[in-house]
Amino acid sequence: MDVEQQTIDHRTARITRLMPLAGVAFAVLSIAGNLTIGPFPDESTSPGRLAEFYRVHHANVAAGGRLLEWSAVFFALFAVGLAARVRTYSPVIASLVLVGAAVDTVADGFGGAVYSFLGGVGGDGHLSAAALQAVHSWGAAFGMGAGAAVFTIGVATAAALSRSVPAWLGWSALVLGVAQLTPVGFLASMLFLAWAAVAGVVLTVRPTDRDPVVGATRVGAHA
Repeated sequence: MDVEQQTIDHRTARITRLMPLAGVAFAVLSIAGNLTIGPFPDESTSPGRLAEFYRVHHANVAAGGRLLEWSAVFFALFAVGLAARVRTYSPVIASLVLVGAAVDTVADGFGGAVYSFLGGVGGDGHLSAAALQAVHSWGAAFGMGAGAAVFTIGVATAAALSRSVPAWLGWSALVLGVAQLTPVGFLASMLFLAWAAVAGVVLTVRPTDRDPVVGATRVGAHA
């Protein structure tokens, strides 16, 4: 292996190792997005009250939606970095992690897009109250669920069958993922944000024996 290829491999491995830190950005952007939107009327709110809400708060809803869309991007990066770590032990489990993450990323991105749309049209009065209520109900009822469950099952499986993920991170992920399918789903989804931030830091600062950076360094040392 020539020196140029070694350098490229090492840089790629380092980027891969740092990618889980995107979990911190995912958590921060998600929290910022929800705080920017603020208290949100539920799907049972009357059309008249909804129209008034969007007339006053449409800018905040649109800005919060954009932040949530970006949070979905960073969740995808976090998941790719985590899956790359798991893949060194089991490509099958890594694929399970990626499938769940893909579904969840689409759900998060779509939810953010709905809020962006509502914020954009909610203040100009061009959308009828009935149509506004229909889209609002769609957005208010939309959230994390099956994708997060599959993703966390993959993480828990990786923790149970390999050393790619610390056991406590794996089992806590599983509990939060399954809880999102229950009546306490909203609380679980908030705790999942904290989990993603902690996991991003832990996975970055605690490499495994098969960590890509470690492997690239060893190759360079013995070349």
